[in-house]
Amino acid sequence: MSIGTPHRAIEAFNAASATPQPVRHRTIRTAFLDQNVELPLRLSDKDIGVVLDRHGCDVFTVDVNNERPDDEALAIALFIVESVNAEAGFTTEHLDA
Repeated sequence: MSIGTPHRAIEAFNAASATPQPVRHRTIRTAFLDQNVELPLRLSDKDIGVVLDRHGCDVFTVDVNNERPDDEALAIALFIVESVNAEAGFTTEHLDA
């Protein structure tokens, strides 16, 4: 697959998003699973700005070049984690259980 070729998960996500109904939790979870990322996401306990999947595998790092203060990188990572998890149907209650 080249950079210019849409991935099937992205095509499915775009098709679901184009409808007037909200994107289903299952669509979000499946799109991530297609990329070998099992939700929910979480922050790393060791590295600031590092986001991990359910199994502790790296997904992405916010501010990899350390151009932001740690508290900003942490806040951005947390906003993204909370947003993705919420859209995938995970709530704080589910994550704490």
